[in-house]
Amino acid sequence: MTTTYNRRRRRGPKAGSTAIPFMITILISLIVFGGVAFYFYNKLTSKSKELQPMQSAQTSISEDDVNSLLFVLDPDDDERKNAVMMMRFDPVRKKIFCVGVPLDLQVVYDGKSMTVDTCYVNHGMEAMKTAISELLDQPIDRYVKMDSNGFQRTVELIGNVTYRIPVRDTGLNPSRDNEDMEVTLDNEQFETMLTSSNYLDEVERCSVIGNSVAQLLNQCIGGGEVGTNTRETGGGGTRVAQSLDKYFSIFVNAVTTDITATDFSNHRHAISYMFQYSSAPATGWGVICNYNADGTPVPAPAFLENLKITFFQHALNGSGQESEESSETAE
Repeated sequence: MTTTYNRRRRRGPKAGSTAIPFMITILISLIVFGGVAFYFYNKLTSKSKELQPMQSAQTSISEDDVNSLLFVLDPDDDERKNAVMMMRFDPVRKKIFCVGVPLDLQVVYDGKSMTVDTCYVNHGMEAMKTAISELLDQPIDRYVKMDSNGFQRTVELIGNVTYRIPVRDTGLNPSRDNEDMEVTLDNEQFETMLTSSNYLDEVERCSVIGNSVAQLLNQCIGGGEVGTNTRETGGGGTRVAQSLDKYFSIFVNAVTTDITATDFSNHRHAISYMFQYSSAPATGWGVICNYNADGTPVPAPAFLENLKITFFQHALNGSGQESEESSETAE
């Protein structure tokens, strides 16, 4: 019995005789594959380092980044007036123009004469955009329509505006002692000021629209103060530029617009540049009008001519640049 047991024992492999080659094989495999992985990791890392400057280099700003937008604030309260404004965004010259548009301004749509407000109420945003574009002889690329919630959420992204109260209304009390005193308006007060029915006329109100929105933009562009209703820190322009994607997402979901994600992607570098590096580029005013025999307002020819000069659309030389005379007149 002992002899048989020993023979059977000698026939089997020695303990660990297969484990050692197996472990060696695994170790060699790890070294080989690890070396390959490390090689490709180095290649990818070095490639990403090489491409990093290209990724951070922004697309150059050009005339293609110059755009005009039509904004309409359509308040929830039916007793209040709509507020209409055209904004021209010009990063090439570091300028933003905010032009308030009177609701009673006469436009032509589908061959019929009507007011801006009638065109909007009866035919919608696209129709009003076309009519105002033809009246002012200005291209308007996109539109933005905001209700009260959309307006207040949009303003909240930028911050509260400091402005001289020009009209008495709910929550608005102009100072009799100092008419030039500016106060900080919260979002509701700002909306009330823009949509009030207590102005002398639409020309006065649209001037306030253009000027107050321009002041709001200038307060946050180029390192302006952070809005009092935000928790973020840093200069206003830098803050907006660094959070541009988040802000665009909030904005586009709060309003009705034909601005697309592609539009934003194509001009993101220009928007970021304006907010971060420009200094008080926004200028505001309202459409200056003449009046027909029946009292209806129409844009003054001199205003339309000056609009083109101000927008650098006159006296272009052969290279596509403004002549010195045109540029000096605009300034």
